[in-house]
Amino acid sequence: MSHHPESLGALVQQYVGAQSQVLQDARDPIAARDESVVHPARVAIRRMRATLRTFDGVYDREDADAFGDELRWAGNLLGEVRDLQVLAERFSEDDSSAAAGARTVLAAEIDRQRGQAWDAVAEGFGAERGEALFTTVARWSDDPPFGEKADRPATRARKRVAKADARLKKRLARAAAAWDAAPEQTGTLLHEARKAAKRHRYAVELALPVLGDDADETIERQRSLQDALGAHQDAVVALAFLQRIDLDAQSRQTALALQELIGFTRAGAEDAGAVLRETERLRG
Repeated sequence: MSHHPESLGALVQQYVGAQSQVLQDARDPIAARDESVVHPARVAIRRMRATLRTFDGVYDREDADAFGDELRWAGNLLGEVRDLQVLAERFSEDDSSAAAGARTVLAAEIDRQRGQAWDAVAEGFGAERGEALFTTVARWSDDPPFGEKADRPATRARKRVAKADARLKKRLARAAAAWDAAPEQTGTLLHEARKAAKRHRYAVELALPVLGDDADETIERQRSLQDALGAHQDAVVALAFLQRIDLDAQSRQTALALQELIGFTRAGAEDAGAVLRETERLRG
């Protein structure tokens, strides 16, 4: 089935095809446990999953749902490794006395969990499900299963971008309302807003050929918004990691350092108000 270069299907497939190639190129390095390809591979997976949702109907829905499920599975496997990469960077760059006092324990625990996470990746990607995933990725790159909306004009992408932006605004508003009425829910809602911000940014990236000159500025603004929301989520993940460490198994000095680090990290994880103020500033 052929499509005019200015069709919505051609526009979307140009983006999906590029992400498919990133994932295919990462296959062998992932098998070799190359840490450098984890983040790009996860981003490619997120971009494809977001596109399947934002541009619903461009591809056959049954195929798209099945592909999305497999991409989510792969993303979750790589996500365990990626979270540990972020934690390792966070704690190595933290020059506080608390982090310094606990650095040996933190590094050892991260290395232990990283080994387990890579084992899960190797088992998953090396099994039949992993083989099937890469077969599907190649098929979507070479022979995409277009749906009934693929032949529509590429300019229809503007409406999809606008809907993604409206969804982001709604999720940020929910988080702000929760901060006033039910603060304990704000963290979860901010995480949902972060995902919506990513989907909007990816939609803008995809639709660049049909958007105006302000599109690049929008992408940069959304990247800054993601960074603000991401810093909060990183603190949430770091707090959960620290709370799983057995303090009773540590020396008194290390346990005290860890307790202090937990306190600092909890303050960041629970300060949703600062995150909301920053998102309001970035959204203008």
